[in-house]
Amino acid sequence: MRLHFVLCISAVLVLTVVAATAQSENSAPIYLYSAPGAIFGPEQAEFDKAMQEVMFPWNDHDTPTDQSGLKANVQWLKDHPNVRFYVDGYASSRGELIYNLVLSQKRADYIKETMIAMGIPENRILLAVGWGQLYPVCPELDDNCWSKNRRVRLEYSPK
Repeated sequence: MRLHFVLCISAVLVLTVVAATAQSENSAPIYLYSAPGAIFGPEQAEFDKAMQEVMFPWNDHDTPTDQSGLKANVQWLKDHPNVRFYVDGYASSRGELIYNLVLSQKRADYIKETMIAMGIPENRILLAVGWGQLYPVCPELDDNCWSKNRRVRLEYSPK
């Protein structure tokens, strides 16, 4: 949990520096391409294979484009009651950096609250974090890539 907290603080610092140095809407976005992580064993491998990203439309935080991934994640988590996890929200590179950070946090919070409402105990959700446009799955500057980056994903936590 301490590592995730440090990473959250680091992301905020990076976004603050980037926002302070951003020149214009047309300037090239700055990305970090690989999310930090470690493999903790077969339980994490099973978790990573089962979890589905929840996608969002542009400029939206509370209307996922498809509920099936969220429902599948909740069912898997109900079937594995000892797994704890983080909720990570992301945004595309469209829009202002700080706005995207806030939007991605709202997405993570929405998924956390929805999962709690669907029966996942709150104490299993260690932290909901918005990463803004950091860690894109697609770095291109077009609608197709932007849509892939507007997502929430769950990250495994070791016991």
